[in-house]
Amino acid sequence: MVIAPARHRMKAGHDITVNRSRRKDHPGGVLERLDPIGRGRVQVLRVPIDEAVQAVLAVRELERLKTQVTGWTWAKAAVIARTWRQLGPVRSYCEARGIPVQVASDDPPNVWRLRETQSLVEWLRRRSGAAVRVTDIAGWMDQQSTSHWWSLLREGLEDLSHEFGGREIDRKDVIEWFAEWGRDTRKRQTGLLLLSAHRAKGLEFDDVVILDGGWDRPSNREDGDADRRLYYVAMTRARRSLALLSMGARHPFIDSLDGPEVGHRALDGKGLDVADCRMIYRTLNPSEVDLDFAGRLADGHRALRSLDRIATGDAAGLEQDGDRWLIVDRGGIAIGRLARKFKPPEGATFVAGSVYAIITRYRSDSGEDFRSQLRRDRWSVVLPELVYRS
Repeated sequence: MVIAPARHRMKAGHDITVNRSRRKDHPGGVLERLDPIGRGRVQVLRVPIDEAVQAVLAVRELERLKTQVTGWTWAKAAVIARTWRQLGPVRSYCEARGIPVQVASDDPPNVWRLRETQSLVEWLRRRSGAAVRVTDIAGWMDQQSTSHWWSLLREGLEDLSHEFGGREIDRKDVIEWFAEWGRDTRKRQTGLLLLSAHRAKGLEFDDVVILDGGWDRPSNREDGDADRRLYYVAMTRARRSLALLSMGARHPFIDSLDGPEVGHRALDGKGLDVADCRMIYRTLNPSEVDLDFAGRLADGHRALRSLDRIATGDAAGLEQDGDRWLIVDRGGIAIGRLARKFKPPEGATFVAGSVYAIITRYRSDSGEDFRSQLRRDRWSVVLPELVYRS
């Protein structure tokens, strides 16, 4: 048992048992029949001592499951690590392969403030009639781009359709509905979720892979069993399948796992191409950019014209300006600036950037001490996604 040796654990006097609702299920659940290799057992996977190789093999294990289970989705799977740093190669590999991936440490933008959402709201307010049908909104959305934010709003429209059907809806109610929906959407998982064990507390996933590395190094403020308890928490996030990776010959917690409910496999990383694991992705949140940059520009400034034209997914670069970094468009026009606290990954080379999101900011959002510097009541803020090579 992983948790039994831990001191100070909760419910130490209670044996761990199968949930009452699952007592009649096969010991391996649905995977006992569907997965001929794992058969629903906890998988202990021995992998080479290389974090990039571990990342590739972790994702490949999930890809293997995907071929075994009808309806399997990345949006119900997770890779958990002791530290955020260990998840970098996993994200890099997923991005290269086109696997939808999210990092739980990323703070997604406020959906209501997205340019796309505000465009929808403005269109609704401009309509001559007070009522609107879902089909009317769908027709207008069909004229928009296929960027990920428009795709998200189309998902919202499907939810709206399920709730209201084909009847007419007051446009004010539609606007209010999207505002509420946007708050809930920020928490939605849409791809493989990468997260630390601390961040995983309270969450559950169908399929979980736990990476090796750092589990034997508790902080100075923690007792010797803190990481054991944390590892157990990570293990219990899995509803259907659980794979535990071990680099090398020794793991601090899972070496003694044995029995019919555990399967051991050694995965060979020989000849594995890990080039796709070398990129570092930084998706910036509002706290990492100068939010008032465009608000301070004079009317007619070319950056304002560029901001009007630029769209989600367009290329964006970086240009150093003293101790700060400017966000520039394809033509080299500065359309934003990163916050003073931003630091590029140490020892990494900038490769490319793109517009992850464009949010709307208002004069009232700025502190009173800064409003005197502003020249407009509303402006756009670019949130970039930056890619570096390690």
